[in-house]
Order: sequence, then C-alpha cells, then structure tokens
Amino acid sequence: MPRITQPHDDAWSPDVEDAVATFGNRSRNEILRFLTANGPASRGDIVAAVSAGEPSVAKHLIALEQVGAIEVDVEAGRRHGRSPRYSANPARIKELLDAHLRYVLEE
Repeated sequence: MPRITQPHDDAWSPDVEDAVATFGNRSRNEILRFLTANGPASRGDIVAAVSAGEPSVAKHLIALEQVGAIEVDVEAGRRHGRSPRYSANPARIKELLDAHLRYVLEE
C-alpha cells in the first residue's frame, strides 16, 4: 500500500494543503472555471457543463465549499428540498494560489 507523505515543513500551512487539494484536481479546476465564467449556478447546471457525473460533482462542491473556494446561497443544513446556487469566491481562490506560490517559491 503506498504511503501518503506530508511535508515536514513549517511553511506547509493549512492554506497550502487546501491549495494542493483544490488545484491538484482536474474536476475541481473545471468546476471553478465554470463558476467563474458563468456566475451562480445550480448543481444540475454544473453537472451539465463539466466532465464529471452528479455524485462526483457533489463531492467536489463540498470540498470546494469547505476550503472557501466557492460560496453557496443556502446554508448547510437548510438545503433539503432547495436548489442551492454555487458561486466562485475569487478572493479566496487568490489567497490559496498565493499561499501555494509562496510555499513553492520559498518567498
């Protein structure tokens, strides 16, 4: 079984971890690109536009929301029977990218 390694480096911050998880995944990048270009969208709209199925998109939306890369207009726990709309959070995306660049370039 392969080992999952984590850098033993104080510069490897939670934001760097989130950036690697977010931007190291093609589906998440595709979802972010779609939301950035098309504004708020329902999960169905996202599924129709990207090359991933509904269960996969649902999983990625949860992960993107947890790191703050997207925002949702209906708060968690109140979504039953509703169709939340998802939007990219450009400020947070830039924060994550900046953290990753600082780590990689050792700035």
